[in-house]
Amino acid sequence: MSSRFTALALSAALSSALTLAALSVSAPAHADVVQDCAGAPVTLDLSPTTESVTLTGVCTDVTITGANNSVTLPAVASLQITGSQTVVVVSGPIGDLTYGGANNTLTAPSADTVSVTASNSTLTFDADVARATLSNGNTTVQAASISRLTVTGGNHAINASVLGAATIKSANTNLKAAKAKKVTILGSNNQVRLTRLPVLKINGSNNLAVVKQGKTKVSNRGANNVVKVKRRA
Repeated sequence: MSSRFTALALSAALSSALTLAALSVSAPAHADVVQDCAGAPVTLDLSPTTESVTLTGVCTDVTITGANNSVTLPAVASLQITGSQTVVVVSGPIGDLTYGGANNTLTAPSADTVSVTASNSTLTFDADVARATLSNGNTTVQAASISRLTVTGGNHAINASVLGAATIKSANTNLKAAKAKKVTILGSNNQVRLTRLPVLKINGSNNLAVVKQGKTKVSNRGANNVVKVKRRA
């Protein structure tokens, strides 16, 4: 009788252990998702359990929320990013980009309009941006060209080969470009370095502006600014 009870007890213990083991097995921590835009608006509310999302097809309006993910998509008419710590790679041109999340990284060929209201983000464009507006702080932008640039907030870094008109209303921003049509500085403690710049206007304080080549028409109405140009027009 004792042996029988012992066997039953062992059997029950083994069954319980197997049940617990089965319950402890969960789904993979991360999963990859592929989704067709199919020409319709798409909202990606990403959770930490989604490692990456690939959008295919014709994408019109795409909204990305959530955090700690990566998203790859083709050309898109409108892209809004409100999540954080997400890597976004766009293989085609972007129409309108609204960048409201923090600590994100985006790479794309080009964009018509770019509006960044978040902080601590990096944007890289291989070709042209028609219009970019940066606010808040700590945004890094690199582009082949930016036709029109407006910067507010502070601690931004902008690097472009060609600039159209740039207006800097921020503080502690660094701007580098090979050439630009016109740069206006209305903030303080900014640094602007260009190879060629025909028109420079400063109405702020403690700014540094350096132009290495060509003639530059300078208007300096601020205090404690340092202006170094090759020749004044």
